[in-house]
Amino acid sequence: MANIAETEDKSEYKILWYGETESTNDLAHDAIGKNEADRTVFVADNQTKGRGQRNNSWESEPSKNLTFSLVLYPDFLKVGEQFLLSKAISVATVDLLREQGLSAKIKWPNDIYAGDKKITGILIENNITGNRIASSIIGVGLNVNQRIFVSDAPNPTSISIELDKEFDRKMLLKRLLVLFDRRYKSLAMNDCKQIEKDYFSYLYRNDGFYLYASGGNKFSAKITGISNIGELLLETENGERRKFGFKEIAFVI
Repeated sequence: MANIAETEDKSEYKILWYGETESTNDLAHDAIGKNEADRTVFVADNQTKGRGQRNNSWESEPSKNLTFSLVLYPDFLKVGEQFLLSKAISVATVDLLREQGLSAKIKWPNDIYAGDKKITGILIENNITGNRIASSIIGVGLNVNQRIFVSDAPNPTSISIELDKEFDRKMLLKRLLVLFDRRYKSLAMNDCKQIEKDYFSYLYRNDGFYLYASGGNKFSAKITGISNIGELLLETENGERRKFGFKEIAFVI
């Protein structure tokens, strides 16, 4: 069992900081199974089996980055609104990075990019009861102070690489939670307009035509929006409007 290095109770979030664990998402799942841990953040200096999208592993040098999972019980959200959580955490992460002086973007659906390089991965797991979201786990891997990446991930970067200085991970986490909480409270009040606006304004490659790949074919298109259920809406150069779900399309970088 991982030893908890630090426990903090700040504002509405409880932070449990572990030296090492297999996966913070697994810790979050265990807590939800016991009907516990609303607004609890499980953080690890080292995840031995950290996961990213598409069941990929997430490379993170021990004690260099932020790898954490946040437990929420957002039963005010309907199943068809679940992508709003993705928008809220994505926008809050960009807010944080821009406060540090980094012009970050959201690569649909919820990767965070600095230029053409990935700086943050987000994995959200929802538990549905009826037409509501009973519980959610927001898993975040934010590259902070890592300078060397050895996996075959195609384009990783970190805040430290981009801005050429070291950062206090705990202070970044606390600030990210403040920024996310503002967005989350807006969702709870059914006030989503600013989140929607900021998400689109922060979108990677939202400023013209770029190459995409789908079904073995490449084509040029521009982003026209995001559907309510999170589909990417594109318009091709010949005016054809198309929509894609996650895993149905890839950005050509």
